[in-house]
Amino acid sequence: MNNEDLEILIKKTKDRATEIFAKTENCAYSPFIALMEAINVPLNDEINAIPIGFAGGISGSGHICGALWASIATISIYQKKFVDKNNENKNEPFTLHYISVHNKSSETYKNFVSTFGSPNCKDLNTKFDLISEEQRKKCTYIVRKSVEITLRELFEKESDKNGKQ
Repeated sequence: MNNEDLEILIKKTKDRATEIFAKTENCAYSPFIALMEAINVPLNDEINAIPIGFAGGISGSGHICGALWASIATISIYQKKFVDKNNENKNEPFTLHYISVHNKSSETYKNFVSTFGSPNCKDLNTKFDLISEEQRKKCTYIVRKSVEITLRELFEKESDKNGKQ
């Protein structure tokens, strides 16, 4: 994917995630659905239900941010499809076969933490406040940025490795 197409995809997906977040206030659901659409994964009721309970740091527990969960889930889904499609050696041990899933997930996690200072909802939303306009803006920014981090990890770094700009 060239840089111009990537920037268009990022903007479109961020806007879609923002639209969904405004309706649902669910920081895991909104980026997950927008990212699934962006990577052309067919959605159905079962897939749509998966992210719902991850909002608020896994059901409001304050642990891993729902937007980060959505990023890692997307990386896993996309990379597994990519590896299965492009790698003939399926006799490798599971972990070795899917090492790119782990590596891209790890990079995404590190980038998220570097950007926000923590992977945990309780640190990003200390009062677990979904009512104030200030926190909604902050969570919207986190959702949007997580979408960008995810898509850049999936497509920008591959383009760089392949010498495509």
